[in-house]
Amino acid sequence: MPKTIIAIIIVIVLAGLGYWVYQSTIVPEEINTEGSKICVGNEDRVVFGETGDCNCGCYNKDDLPSSTSGECFCQAPDSCECLAGMCEGFLKKINK
Repeated sequence: MPKTIIAIIIVIVLAGLGYWVYQSTIVPEEINTEGSKICVGNEDRVVFGETGDCNCGCYNKDDLPSSTSGECFCQAPDSCECLAGMCEGFLKKINK
């Protein structure tokens, strides 16, 4: 093989290796399959699921979890509020 073809192959291999290293060091955006808990105001939040379901809780109404299935247990909140940009769930206080 002529030297120029070998040089082109080496450049392509090095470029591919460099791209692979670059891609492996980039931190991907956080992928949240559990739904978003980010909110702007109280109109953004909603209680999702029921007590005993997986993924129950307070979520952004436009980005709910994909399901409530799985092996887990969760106490569903009675109400939600948007506090400091996050959906927070609250349970009713039981007086004894």
